Amino acid sequence: MDRVSTKTLYGLVKEWINQPWGGTRNIRICEELWNSIEAYELIEGPFGDSVTLLESCIVDSNEALEAGLLSEEQALDNLKCLLENDDFVLGARIIEVSVESNPVCRISNIDSLLQKDWPIGPQKPQWWKRSVRSFWFFVGVVSFTIMIIISIAMINLGILPPIQLFLAVAIGIPMYAMSYYFRTIATKRMWRIIFILIGSCFIGFWFILVPSVYLFAPVIRLIPWWIGMPLLTIPPLVLGAFIGDWIGKRRDYRPYM
Repeated sequence: MDRVSTKTLYGLVKEWINQPWGGTRNIRICEELWNSIEAYELIEGPFGDSVTLLESCIVDSNEALEAGLLSEEQALDNLKCLLENDDFVLGARIIEVSVESNPVCRISNIDSLLQKDWPIGPQKPQWWKRSVRSFWFFVGVVSFTIMIIISIAMINLGILPPIQLFLAVAIGIPMYAMSYYFRTIATKRMWRIIFILIGSCFIGFWFILVPSVYLFAPVIRLIPWWIGMPLLTIPPLVLGAFIGDWIGKRRDYRPYM
């Protein structure tokens, strides 16, 4: 193969920012790269992170352009910011691609990537690294604190039994700890599970269950808690899961990061 037609993924994106915006073409190239990475089980580590970040950047920018929320210059600025993202650069300087006509893209150094010289094993999630780590800690602490406060309030009102506070702590901490590993398994099936869980736990709990508890509090007190809890909890969580899956399906289960 002619060496001139081969370039690093970093060099490819650098060329894109000096050209007119080609969202649809770039999406097709990203899809080819994603399929290659996934086919050879290189989705974990810097290779998967780089391709995921590139695809998310291009797809999100294209959707914003179509909605009139972004200009082509701003879309290209997003690609420039991507070149400054350490997690993208790590794999982008290693991956070499060959871009042919119409446009078809393939990884040209796949044999080299399959060697064990690169950190292909389980990596820390992209959103858990460096400065954003404190943000996720903050989100977790605030969410957990609000959940405890609401649980205590409902116990004081007689809506929930005291054991519910123990259950909130016992279940909440492990579930938040599990989120540490979600980003390391960037498969479509895993992201569908994540969208369902987020829909169930966030939408189902905060926007359906909590308002229902306060709205029907007098009725709930008349029912034994071991009967009222499942009747009150299960439908909102299931409905939230369906909503989360619907949102994920509209995005083809692509992460928002």
